[in-house]
Amino acid sequence: MERRTFVRSLGAVGSLGAVAAGANATLTASSTVTGTVEAKSITGRGGDESHTVLAHEGTLTIDDAEYRDEFSDWQDVTVDAALARQFEADYEDIYYNLHINHETANEEQNVATDESLAYRTDRMIFNSVQVSDAVQFKTTGADVPRINALK
Repeated sequence: MERRTFVRSLGAVGSLGAVAAGANATLTASSTVTGTVEAKSITGRGGDESHTVLAHEGTLTIDDAEYRDEFSDWQDVTVDAALARQFEADYEDIYYNLHINHETANEEQNVATDESLAYRTDRMIFNSVQVSDAVQFKTTGADVPRINALK
């Protein structure tokens, strides 16, 4: 696998909440959370390195030059099946993240109202919402917060 060069850390997205590393999350009882999608990001992992492939926080930043032409509409960031396969070929792990500003607290992750946290999700959920959309979901995962379904 060709190693990607991490161009630069995105301070704006990093401040929204970091996704904890770890492949096996311990599941906890879920609670319903309401919030607004503040940003979307995709992180690729290869070996000991993680790379921000894409970050969308009102403006779109694509750090991996190989994928710059894949996202022509910065307002509707989605990943089709062909692009997902390309990500999977280029990275050992690919993570789809939604950065949520909470309108209700998430007690399991100790996130108060008006605070933000990044949640991992699957590609289908990632594609179904865009920045500034209101969402309601059940949370899972203690080590790595996840959104498995929207309400």
